[in-house]
Order: sequence, then C-alpha cells, then structure tokens
Amino acid sequence: MLTPEKIQNVLKKDCINLRFHARGGQGGVTASNLCVEAFLGYGICQPRFGAERMGSPTESYVRLSLDKDLIRTNEQVYNPQFVAILDETVMWEVCVTEGLPKGGWLIINTDMGQEEIQELINRKDLNIATLPATRIAMDVLGRNITNTIILGALIRISHLFTLEQLNEAIRKRFKGTIVDKNIEAIKEGYEATCVYDVGVDVDFDAEAKLPWTQVDPFLPGYKDLDKAGVWYTDVNVIRYGSHQVKTGSWGEYDIIWDKEKCTDCAQCWYICPDFAIKREKGDDGLWHMVGVDQFHCKSCLNCVNICPVDALSKNMKQKPGSCALYL
Repeated sequence: MLTPEKIQNVLKKDCINLRFHARGGQGGVTASNLCVEAFLGYGICQPRFGAERMGSPTESYVRLSLDKDLIRTNEQVYNPQFVAILDETVMWEVCVTEGLPKGGWLIINTDMGQEEIQELINRKDLNIATLPATRIAMDVLGRNITNTIILGALIRISHLFTLEQLNEAIRKRFKGTIVDKNIEAIKEGYEATCVYDVGVDVDFDAEAKLPWTQVDPFLPGYKDLDKAGVWYTDVNVIRYGSHQVKTGSWGEYDIIWDKEKCTDCAQCWYICPDFAIKREKGDDGLWHMVGVDQFHCKSCLNCVNICPVDALSKNMKQKPGSCALYL
C-alpha cells in the first residue's frame, strides 16, 4: 500500500504520471487541470482528443514532481502509475492499461467487482480502486459529470494531495453553488471508494515508450465517408448514423417502455436523435412502437420528457459500489 512518505520520496527524485480516460463532455481535461492546481509542487497537464464531439473517447495526461526540471516535456504520458477511468464503457473501446506497470493503480467509475475487472483487462498484477461515481454525480450534481468525484478516489489511494488541497483548487476554479456541490461529491467519492490491493508495489522506475502504431485497418476509407462529416448516409457503407458505434454505452440510464400505457402517438420516434425508437408496421397498416434500441440509445431523455402518457421512464444503469454489495 502506498504511504504519504513513499510518495514524497518518489516526487523528490522522479516524476509521477497519471492518465485520465473519459468521454467528451465528462470533464477529463478539467480533472487533470485540478490535479496540477491541487498539487503542492510542479505539474503539467495536457489533453489528447480524437474526434472532438460529445461522447467520443478522450485522454488527458498529468506529470507531477517536486523537481521542476522533471516535468519539462509536452509529450503524452506513455507510462502512467495511475490511470483514472471516468466512464467504464471506454474500457471496451480503448486499452486503458497500456503502459501501466506492475503494481500500478486503476481507478474506475464502475460497480464491477475486482475479479470481473481483472478478467476484462486480462491482468492480475494491477491494484484497483472502484467507486459508483455516476450514481454520486446524479445524486449530488444532477448531471453525469464524474471528474471531480474520481479525484476523491485518487486522493484515497495516491496521497498526491489532500481533500482540503483539492477543495481549495475547486474554490479557485468554480463559482457559486457548484463549489459546495463538488466538494460534497468529492467527499462522497472518497468515502465510497472500494480498494482492491493485490499486494504488488508500483514500479515508479518503469519506462517503456509505446511503439508507433498505425490507424485501425477496418475503418472506412475517406472515399466511403459521407461529406457531411458526422453522419453516414450511404446505406452500403453504414446502415444508419451510429449503426457501427454502440452509442447506447454513453448514457447513464436505460429507457423503459410500458406497452400498456403507450398510445403509438410517435412523438418519441420523431424526437429521437439516434433512431433508437423501434417500431413495426402492423397488420392494420399502421406503425406501432415495439421498444427501445438500447444499443444506440444514449439516454438523452428527449423521449421520456415528450411522452404525453408516461409510457417511457428511466432507470439508472449503475448499481451501488461493488464493495457495498458485501456490507
């Protein structure tokens, strides 16, 4: 287990690296900024974006040290000792453990348990911390913004800075009622963190820059892309706009359809931005709703809000924290 004394000794002669995985709009970049602002030493942070759109996977990097000369680099972090995942669904799209040495720490917003995570990442040499950050965010902030909450878990295991130091950084960055709400959410995240220490100490000296990699070969070539830039309109390339992308993993709710209440008014079908309302033509020649396509539904809640008879409702996907299941 890491101690404040050990962390301070490492910071005096070396650099501690962090990587944040999130989706666009969840505040991964802000989380890295707050790390630097809360740290009593020298720090640098920078983001890396792919497609700059809401919901797309993003990465952000942090370097911290008590020696200012050790952070003077602008390249991405290849060997983080701590990796924080603000949205567990990116684990099915990105190798979140890449470059993470034995004994490194994986901090995940999830209700999965240790064994389930180890099977998913195919590694048993990493220490794991989990917390139901989405649930806390919705309860305290009213939005699925988990960046500050994940930092509560980082404090719990890393000793890089304290709760009060992070709270002070929050006060400097935010204004109004959002300050107190974030401070409350951070405290809840700290207390709700489940720690799975596998008994392996992190190797702070591990260095192994990743080799150059090419673009995934299965992606459509530029000649196949729709000129609009976002949606595909050629059904021979992609059937619908998000047919090959599981946008349903982006949302925090499952949308529940009540067949008995539904009047087939079709208002939900017209307002859905992702073709996620399923309907079929009946023997009467009319279209009837038959359910919700959870693969594509990213729970924008447009359908829930517009339904005149409350035939659509929401149910939060994330359960209580995994360790809470055994209390």
